[in-house]
Amino acid sequence: MVGSAGAGGRRPGSDALGRAGEGRRRRHFWLLAGVLSAVLTGANIPAPLYVIYEAQFHFKPDLTTVVFGVYAVGVLTSLLCYGRASDHLGRRSVIAAAIVLMALSAAIFLTAQNVLMLCLARLVSGLAIGLVAAPATAGLSELEPDGDARRAAVVATAASMIGLGLGPVLSGLLSEYAPAPTRLVYAAYLGLLTLAGLILASLPETVPLRDRRYAPRLDVGLPVGVRAEFLPAAMGVFSGFFVLGLFVGLIPSFLGNDLHWTSHALGGAVVFLLFGVAATAELRARSSPDRRALGVGLMALPVGLLLIVLAFAWASLPLFLVATVLGGSAVGLVFIGGQSTVNRIAPAQRRAAVTSALFLAAYSGFSVPVVAVGVASVHLGTLRATAGATIGFAVICAVALTVLARAGRGARP
Repeated sequence: MVGSAGAGGRRPGSDALGRAGEGRRRRHFWLLAGVLSAVLTGANIPAPLYVIYEAQFHFKPDLTTVVFGVYAVGVLTSLLCYGRASDHLGRRSVIAAAIVLMALSAAIFLTAQNVLMLCLARLVSGLAIGLVAAPATAGLSELEPDGDARRAAVVATAASMIGLGLGPVLSGLLSEYAPAPTRLVYAAYLGLLTLAGLILASLPETVPLRDRRYAPRLDVGLPVGVRAEFLPAAMGVFSGFFVLGLFVGLIPSFLGNDLHWTSHALGGAVVFLLFGVAATAELRARSSPDRRALGVGLMALPVGLLLIVLAFAWASLPLFLVATVLGGSAVGLVFIGGQSTVNRIAPAQRRAAVTSALFLAAYSGFSVPVVAVGVASVHLGTLRATAGATIGFAVICAVALTVLARAGRGARP
């Protein structure tokens, strides 16, 4: 297994990449970032389409949370069972498996005739996203031309946000202005996956294959020595991904039901705005220490959630857009802070395992509390449900800030 280069040491993946020139290594780095974005584009394609599916297949809005929850089950299952797979089997083979699963999911969406097929498609896509997150992120750290782990983290998180944001804006536009609103976007996505597979085949493997007999097990791997600094990072991405899940799973429906904006293109654009702002915040924070980025993001997240609550209370789309920008900035900061922390503290031979643990925390926030808010909104109303979630996550962020401060003091000489 390869890992971070120490002072005066060889850069990650030097055995596999030493014969390549710097220009080739740089090209491989950016091509892998493109593959990551391409795969993640499919994760949020259904966001603006849920309203259409409700009308087509005649199910109630609260069943949308079930479809969303099935996706989260797939992600968490992959992270729990295959979090360390690429440390043993290599990055390329695991990413290739994720591409195949995403293609299968898109094919099921193309032929979906009922809500059970939607659930199956979302489960398969969740399995794929859980597979691709850790190996692609770890692979970028190993392919970075200068061995700069922080720059690799910035590119990995930005590529992730761009991919996650492209899906809903693409499906929103096509469903609003093109024929076959729930099918054309998946046909286009299959073409994108084909291109991603061809690019992946041209990339070098950065991990010596240590054990082809790897068997999945419930172990994402968190060495004892990294736990103090890992905890606030995990709490931060847990909170940040709740905001992402809220926008992907519920906000397009909330816009139509509570703010009476029914345009599918608007729903997709709002989700894209959140992810785009998050990616911009990550890029702007690329030179900030990871603890500072994480701390600022943890302070901004509750404020963004509060503004969302006020936007629904006052039925104000402008205020909601302000909340989207602030929330996206906070998400970007906690994500880059968390990923940079992992790249800094993870042992070389356990990088994918520790990265998977971070994504496990992230997608736990993306799933369980979002489903809870969706169910609560049906029975209590959107305002009460989001207000309760805001209070809960304000407490989580406050605790994370306290733990972060203690970890920072403990890390000083």
